[in-house]
Amino acid sequence: MMKKYIAIWIGLLLAFSACDDNYYHDSGVANGKHDCTMWEYFQTDLENWDSTMVLIEHAGLKDVFDGTNPDYKEITFFGVTNLSINQFLFKTIDDGWEPLYNRIEDIPVELCREMLLSHVVAGKLMKPECEYEVKGTLTGGTTVKTLSGIELRVYRTRSSYSGIPDIGAEGLAIHAPVSGQMTTIASADIEVTNGVVHSLDYTYQFTQL
Repeated sequence: MMKKYIAIWIGLLLAFSACDDNYYHDSGVANGKHDCTMWEYFQTDLENWDSTMVLIEHAGLKDVFDGTNPDYKEITFFGVTNLSINQFLFKTIDDGWEPLYNRIEDIPVELCREMLLSHVVAGKLMKPECEYEVKGTLTGGTTVKTLSGIELRVYRTRSSYSGIPDIGAEGLAIHAPVSGQMTTIASADIEVTNGVVHSLDYTYQFTQL
């Protein structure tokens, strides 16, 4: 009986010792590093990114995402997924409550470009490089400029666990002060050969930040 209790005790110690920062890497990406370009990564997960690819091609920005644009060898993409794009199509309506755009190809090219580029930053910005927000304020974090020219505040957050503040999983979020838009990152630090993707929360509606 004593041996049984000792085995249980050792098992609990091992379980708790495993709960370091790496355990909370993101919201479920088992392999956060991919030996391919961002464009190729999208092709491996069409369930989440096929509409994103259509949007990128419609905007004429494929070279930014496939690593062939000489001005942007590495980028950070705050990833707009299929769900975000579908929400935009569904909720963008005219005065008669009819959709303005039935398909991605109906969206004006220049609008597509501006909206997409407001989610792209030159260079590779990983979560550990971002500062924490100052709780209870709209300050703190790391300020970056997107390719559309707007500033984003990218910041890490700490959640509570079992009622104890700041010991749970770390999160990442963005805030566009110019528009007031804020959203969280569902999966951070998806590394590819030409940058990194931070996949936005599924509740986020694609817009110009």
